[in-house]
Amino acid sequence: MGLIGIPAALFLYWLILRPKKEAPFPKWGIIRLIIAAIISVIVSSLVSMPISAAISLARAGLLSDFSEVIEAAKTNPLAIKEMLHITDLNMFSRAFWSIITMFFSAGLLEEGLKCLTCRWAIRKEGMIHTWMDCVISFAFVGITFELLENIAFSASESVLITILRVLSPAHFIFGVIMGYFYGKYRVTGSKLNLLLSILIPVVYHSIANGLMGVEDPNQLFVILGNFASLHFIAAGILTVIIILRWQKNRTLDVPVKF
Repeated sequence: MGLIGIPAALFLYWLILRPKKEAPFPKWGIIRLIIAAIISVIVSSLVSMPISAAISLARAGLLSDFSEVIEAAKTNPLAIKEMLHITDLNMFSRAFWSIITMFFSAGLLEEGLKCLTCRWAIRKEGMIHTWMDCVISFAFVGITFELLENIAFSASESVLITILRVLSPAHFIFGVIMGYFYGKYRVTGSKLNLLLSILIPVVYHSIANGLMGVEDPNQLFVILGNFASLHFIAAGILTVIIILRWQKNRTLDVPVKF
């Protein structure tokens, strides 16, 4: 079922790599971008759960006496869940903690890893020549990350949810944003653009995932969560249109400084 995402990924690869027909990336460069995505997926999947668990325990005030948590886990595996349930907060506090959790376990972790690994992948001379090359590189890592993540999640999700994930190319969108501002930094030398290249995707990712993860039947957060989930479809279409316009007008065919 995870293979459902392959056609969408192939379309996005074709879309972003079209401008590189005349001056394609070196083969080792593409391999490095793929490795960057694989490293990001593996590390984030290993680290995100412990981070989420630590935040949940901190929220419940259980980190102050961690020995109690260990003892509870030994005697009754469901005890920790019961302890956390006792500390349920109101809906706005739940939203706050959901966004905080996603900030550390998804936004900062995943976007930070993609940023670091992609910058490693493109550091070799001859890989990046223009602002558009930066967008393409970060988008490529985002597409690959999304494809691998969808394959992994499809094992535990329904066909409908898997299709919705495929139609909501969040990591592709984050990659384009990151690549745009990183490329602008390489053109202008402004450290503000370097900061924005990571800050905007992290905040965007954290808030969207946080709203989708609020565990509260309140109608307001049901609406916000559904909007946060479905808006990525419209955002993905808009991103494709923007890239097509950049390609047509050669807007980002600006040499970068390396």
